[in-house]
Amino acid sequence: MRKPFFVLLLVICTQIFSLDFPNFSLGEDSAKEEFKRGLTYKNLRQYSAAKERFQKAVNLKKDFHLARLELANNYYLLGEWEEALDELEILSAKLKNDLIITNKIEALRLTIAGSVSEKERVYYKTIEGDSMRGFRFRNPVDVVFDEDGNFYVAGFETSNVVKFNAAGTPISNWRGGLTRKIEKPVALAYSKQRIYMADFVRDEVLVFDPKGNYLFSVGGSGNTKGKFRGPSSITFDNKGNLYVSDSGNNRVQKFKDNGEFEFEFSGSANLKLKNPAGLCFYENKIYVVDKDNIRILVFDMDGNVLSEIKKTEWKKPRNIRILENQIYLTDELSGIWSYSLTMGEWKQIKKFRDKNGVYRVLFRPFATNIDLSGSLYFVDYGKHRLDIFTQKNNLLSNMDLRIESIDTSNFPDIHIYTKLRNRAGTEIIGVDRLGFRIYENDNMTPLFSLAKKEKLNAKMYVAMVYENSDSIKKSKSNLEDGLFPFFKSLREYDSINLYRAGKDSTLILPNTQSLRDILAKIRDSVSEDKANFGKASITAIQNLSMQTGQKILVYLVSKESRDDSFYQYQKTRVVDYAKAHSIPIYVLSTNNSETVKNSWLDITEPTNGKYIYLDGEGEERELYSSFKSHLDLRYILSYKTDTNPDLVNRYIKLMVDVEHRGVKGKDEGGYFVPEDK
Repeated sequence: MRKPFFVLLLVICTQIFSLDFPNFSLGEDSAKEEFKRGLTYKNLRQYSAAKERFQKAVNLKKDFHLARLELANNYYLLGEWEEALDELEILSAKLKNDLIITNKIEALRLTIAGSVSEKERVYYKTIEGDSMRGFRFRNPVDVVFDEDGNFYVAGFETSNVVKFNAAGTPISNWRGGLTRKIEKPVALAYSKQRIYMADFVRDEVLVFDPKGNYLFSVGGSGNTKGKFRGPSSITFDNKGNLYVSDSGNNRVQKFKDNGEFEFEFSGSANLKLKNPAGLCFYENKIYVVDKDNIRILVFDMDGNVLSEIKKTEWKKPRNIRILENQIYLTDELSGIWSYSLTMGEWKQIKKFRDKNGVYRVLFRPFATNIDLSGSLYFVDYGKHRLDIFTQKNNLLSNMDLRIESIDTSNFPDIHIYTKLRNRAGTEIIGVDRLGFRIYENDNMTPLFSLAKKEKLNAKMYVAMVYENSDSIKKSKSNLEDGLFPFFKSLREYDSINLYRAGKDSTLILPNTQSLRDILAKIRDSVSEDKANFGKASITAIQNLSMQTGQKILVYLVSKESRDDSFYQYQKTRVVDYAKAHSIPIYVLSTNNSETVKNSWLDITEPTNGKYIYLDGEGEERELYSSFKSHLDLRYILSYKTDTNPDLVNRYIKLMVDVEHRGVKGKDEGGYFVPEDK
C-alpha cells in the first residue's frame, strides 16, 4: 500500500514544483496575465517593465515557479545580481534536482565573487597533423585565430594552411592560388579579415581572405627597400602597420597597411640584428627574436633599441608572443619559456601531462598563441601537432547559457537571442549550428539557422554621457580635437546618443553623427554643481541593451567628476548592468590627472573598457577601431515553428542546449502565441 501512495505523492510533488506553465485555479487568472505581460516585455528586451510584472505574478501566486525563474533572469539582465541569486535560491529549495537552476546559481555566485582565475590551464586535446586525412599538415610553424573562433595552421613541409572551426574540426585546406602558390610558410598573422603569411622561399608576404583566396602580396626577392631574403615573421601594431622580419638581410621592415614600405631598422653597434626571427608588438614596443645572437631585442616605434633580453639556457630561439601580460618565447631546442611582466619570473616548459597523466615532450616548439576563449596553443614543428590547453574550470563545469529574449514579431518565424559564457565569465565564440539544439514543448526542432556574426555587428551603438559642468564646457577644444578622428570614422549605420549626467539625466540628442551638434548641446546646457552619472548610466545601458550590434558606453568627464556622482545608482550596479550585456565603459577625460584616472578604473577595467586622456595625439585616435573590437557575440537561433497560429495566447515552452569542446550548457524560456496583426 505504501508504494502506490509514494508514487502518487511523487506525481503530486512533480506537478506542484514543475517549471512548466501551471494550471490556474479560479481567481489566479491575474497572475497568469501579469506573467504574460512580463514575458512580452522581456522578449522585447524591456527588462525593467518585465521585472515589475513578474514580481506581481509571484506575489499573486507564490508557487508560480516559472514566473520566479523569469523574475530571476530579469534581475540578472538588469545588473541586480544579488536579487537574482535570492530568487534562484528560493527556487532551488523547492526544486532540488533542477540542473538549470543549480547551474544558474553556481554561475551567478562565481560572477558576484569576481569570477574564477583564467590563468590555470590544463591539457585539453592534441591535433595530429599526420592523421588529418584530406587536411594533413606536417611541420606546423604557426597558428592564428579570427573573430569567429576559427583557427589557421600553416604547414612548412606540406606548404599549406588548414582552417579549423573553434571545436577543432577541419574546414578547408589551401595552398594558394594559380599565381601565388604557397611554397614554405614560416609565420602567420591575422588582421581585418585577412590572413598574412610569411613565405620563406618566395621572399614574400602572401595575403589571403579567410576562405583561402589570394588577394595580394608584399615584397619579393632582394635587399633593397621593401624586398626580402627569407621573411621569417610578421606582426601588426595598433594602427594596422605591418612589420616583417627580413632574416637574410638582418633587418625588420615596416609597411603601411596598404603594403607601402615605410622604413627599416636593424639595431646598432653590438646590438645589431643577425638572422631575426619572431616579432611581436606590445605597448608601443617591437620585440624581435635575434636568432643568431640568441636574445630578444626591444625597439621603440622609431626603430631605436631600448633593451635586450638574454638567458643562458636558450639554445635556438624561434618565435615570441606577448599574451595576457606573459612573454612566450619558443626555443626549438630547450622548450617554451614564459615570463610574467607583472611578477618578473621566467618559467620553462619542456613537457606536460596529457589527460591520462602521461608526459608528452615538446620536440621542436615553433610558436604559441591564445585564442579568444583563453585556450593556449603550442605548435610543435617536430611532432607535426598542436597541443591545446584550456582553463581548468571550462572542463569541470557547465557553460552559462542564457536566453535573453525571444522575438515572435514575424510569427511563425522565431528568433532566440542567447548569450554563452564560460565559468570565468568570458563569452564563448565559434560554436557552430551543430553545437545547439532547440526543443519546443519538449519536441526537438531539427531545422534552424544561426545568424552570422558579421551581420550581427553591422551597426554600432554608442551612448555618450557627459558631465554637466563648467569644466567640461571650458574643455571644448580637448573634446573637439580628441573626438574628431572618431566621428570622421563613423559609418552610415552607426548611431550616437547623447545623455546629460545632471539632475534629470536626460537623453538630449538621439541618433546623431554630428560632433558639432554634440558640442553645441554641451555648450548650451545649464551647468550643475553635481553630476548624476549613476542615473544617466542606467538609462543609457537600458537603451543600449535593446539593440543588436556593438554597444559602447562613453563618459565625457573633467576633474570635477567624483565618486559621489553615482549617488542614486552605485558604481557596482552600473558595472553589473553593463557586464550583463557585455557593454564596455570608456572614460574620455579632459584632465590629465592620475587621481582622476584612478577614480574611474573601477568602472572601466571590470567592463573591458578604457580610460583615455583627450590630448589630441593619444589613444583617442584609435577610438573607432577600439570600439569596433567589442563585438556582439550573441548567438541568434532562428526557425519556423509548427505551432498552430490559431492557438492565440497559448504558452509555448522553449529549451536550448549547447555542447562545445565536451562541455554543455542549457537554458529555458518561452513565448505566447501572438495575435494575428
